[in-house]
Amino acid sequence: MTGLRERQKAGRRRDILAAASQLFRKNGFADTSVEAIAALAEVGTGTVYNYFSSKGDLLMALVALDGEQVRAKGKRYIAGVTGEAAAALYGLLAIYVDHSLVHLTKELWRNAVATAVTQADSPFGTGYAENDRLLAAQVGELVAALQEAGKVRSDIDAATAGAALFILVNGLFMQFVARDKMPKADIHARLRELVAIFVGGLSETNVPQRKRA
Repeated sequence: MTGLRERQKAGRRRDILAAASQLFRKNGFADTSVEAIAALAEVGTGTVYNYFSSKGDLLMALVALDGEQVRAKGKRYIAGVTGEAAAALYGLLAIYVDHSLVHLTKELWRNAVATAVTQADSPFGTGYAENDRLLAAQVGELVAALQEAGKVRSDIDAATAGAALFILVNGLFMQFVARDKMPKADIHARLRELVAIFVGGLSETNVPQRKRA
């Protein structure tokens, strides 16, 4: 019975999140009420509050869900990655960009980013920061794998390089979500270009030569 109850709770949570995502995308964050989310999910308003403390909590749960799903995609990608470093790293970062609009619109991302910045020490802010940290760490894992394959300099710290690459894609992503009419093709073109420049500095051929004594 315990297993059944847990599955039912997980199912209700998924239904509530799906309803929130649908209504947020259709009506916008500000114009969506918890009551409307409850009605679409076919649960009581009190049930929604049993799972999520506020609309902001629902939005953070969607950000977290996006993070979980994109990291799972990234893990599968890293396991089978081939090719040169620039193409491999661009491929992972492109997954992050492409998945970003599955659950959230640009308007919802703007709400999420604004809340994370203005309420950095809140549960929302710390949750958002942790999501970014985990993604940056995954990029670092790919850098380390490329080092093992001899495609990236071995004298650099993989985690630091991963964090720098994530800052790069995150900066481009901020530009993307800030402009409603900016197509994903634009961010992909810029991302490919910047990753190629970045990876040029990580190439084994660019290892600094030690001066002779």
